[in-house]
Amino acid sequence: MNKTWTIIIVILVIAAGVWWFNGSGSNVPLSPGASASPTAVGATKKPVVSKTNNSVTPTPIPVATSALSYSQLVAQYGNNRIQFDANCQAQPGNVVFKNGTKILLDNRSNQPRSISVNNINYNLGAYGYQVILLSSSTLPQTIKLGCNGLVNVGTIQLQANISGQ
Repeated sequence: MNKTWTIIIVILVIAAGVWWFNGSGSNVPLSPGASASPTAVGATKKPVVSKTNNSVTPTPIPVATSALSYSQLVAQYGNNRIQFDANCQAQPGNVVFKNGTKILLDNRSNQPRSISVNNINYNLGAYGYQVILLSSSTLPQTIKLGCNGLVNVGTIQLQANISGQ
């Protein structure tokens, strides 16, 4: 009898973990093709979420802006940074990241910018930045970048992280 209860409890724990991990425990109802609205933190305003048909959902990551200087963030994220210049062009324009990578979106203009990553907009102030997590259950993915209404100012190729890093 004890073995049966142990198996039932293990199955329930696994089912609850899968349900929670997939976001089914969220209070936000989603329509087909919609993404959950992430909460922006740090130096930006709340992102505006548009409907999208693929499964890449960039997620903002909290950055303790008072704890790290801009130079420290640049050093921390190194090549995992995309800068947007005064002409709204992404540098680098085409980049490859592994699934689950945190990147720094970096506005190097003295004007505010609305940066879109896979149709999710991040409002970055002048010289502002936002750290986001790139993840998808369907790989590889091509993520298009936009800036202030300009489309395809850059692309991210999101690939499987087979090394586990």
